[in-house]
Amino acid sequence: MRTLLVTLVFALILVPSLPAEEDAWALHAQSDLSNDGKTGLSEVYLPLGLEQPPSVPEHHVQWTWWPWSAETGSDWPDDDALYRASIRNVSLNSTLNEVVVENHVLPEVEAVALSGKVKVVSAEDRVRMVAFDISITPLENLSNHTILYVVLTENVAEDQHRRQAKNLVREMRPEVAFSVKANNTTDLVSMLPADHLDAAGVHLEETPTGWSYSVAVFGSEEENDTHPRLLALAHGDLPSPSIHAGLDQAWTPLLLSAITAVIVVSIVVAVRQREQAIPKLKATWSGGHATSATITIQAGLHDFSITKWHVSPPWQFKGRPPRQSLSAGGSKTIEVEFRKPSEQDCHIEVAIEIEDYGAWKQHLWLKAAGNEKRVHQEEE
Repeated sequence: MRTLLVTLVFALILVPSLPAEEDAWALHAQSDLSNDGKTGLSEVYLPLGLEQPPSVPEHHVQWTWWPWSAETGSDWPDDDALYRASIRNVSLNSTLNEVVVENHVLPEVEAVALSGKVKVVSAEDRVRMVAFDISITPLENLSNHTILYVVLTENVAEDQHRRQAKNLVREMRPEVAFSVKANNTTDLVSMLPADHLDAAGVHLEETPTGWSYSVAVFGSEEENDTHPRLLALAHGDLPSPSIHAGLDQAWTPLLLSAITAVIVVSIVVAVRQREQAIPKLKATWSGGHATSATITIQAGLHDFSITKWHVSPPWQFKGRPPRQSLSAGGSKTIEVEFRKPSEQDCHIEVAIEIEDYGAWKQHLWLKAAGNEKRVHQEEE
C-alpha cells in the first residue's frame, strides 16, 4: 500500500496536466457527521391516500416510510418501509388511511458517542455513491442486538403519479459490526452502493442536492435486551459540490487527490468483496400452499453454514429446519413446513456463519396472500 501511494503521488505531480475526469476514483463532497441540534427521531408511515399530513415533534428528524408501491404502482421504494414496520411491530392497514407515527427521544445522558464523516464518492464507472466513515463508542455496555442504521432521505420526493412526500426514506442499511462494550471505539465504513441507490431512484450526479442523511443507533443496555430505543443520532444535509466554486477551486490538491484515491479504492474493494461473500437465500410458497415453503440457498465466494432458524409468531415451524453447510459457489434447495397457515406475513430469520466474515443474519419475507418475497440482511 505504501509503494502504491508513493507511486500515485509522483505520477500526479509529474503529470499535472492530466484532466480530472480521467481519474479512476473521485471524492465529490464530504462533511463531518452532525446532530444538527435534533432531540429525537420520528418515523412516519404514510397512508395509501396521502390525505393526512404527519404531525411530528419540533426538533425531531423525520423518516417518512411509503409501504404502498405494490398497491399503487408508485416508483417510490417500499422494501425498507415494509422491513422497518416488521421489525418495529408496526401494523399497517391500507383501508384505515391513517398516518402512523412512532416517536423516539434521545436519552438525556449520552449513551453512545458518534463521530466521523459522510462522503459522496464515485468509482471508475463515475456513478456516485455515499460512504460513511464512522467512529462509534458505547458509553455503557449495550445489548448484542444494538444496530446502527445509515439512512438517505429525499427532502421533497415526487413519484411518477405526482404524489409528493417530505423526508422520504430512499435507502437504509443496517450495521452491527462494532463493539457493544463500554468505552470500546470501533471505526467502520458503511456504504450506500451505487446500484442500491439507482434501484431506489437516487441519482446524485443528476441531482446532487435535496438529500439528507441520518446515522441512528437503536439498542438497549446489556441487562435490558427486550426494549430497543434510540441511543444516538447524527443528521444533516448530504454534502454536495458547490455550484459556485471558482476556477482556482476546481482542482483538488494533488497530494489530497492521491490519498483520497487510495482510500476510496480500499473502501469500494472491501465492500464488493464482502457482498460477493454473502450467500443468497430466496423463499417461495410451495405449490400454492401456505404451510410449506421452498428455500433456495446459493453460497457466495466463501464457505458458510446456517446455524439457526427462527420464524416470527404466530407462525411456527413443523419440525425446525436442519442446519446446513455449503462450500463456496454451492447451491441447495430445502422445504420448510409450518404447523398451520396465518393471515399475517411470514418472517423467517436465518443465522449464518460466513468463513472469514463471521456471524450474519438474513431475513426472508413471505407475503401471506401470495408468494411475493422480500429479503434483508444484517451483519453481526
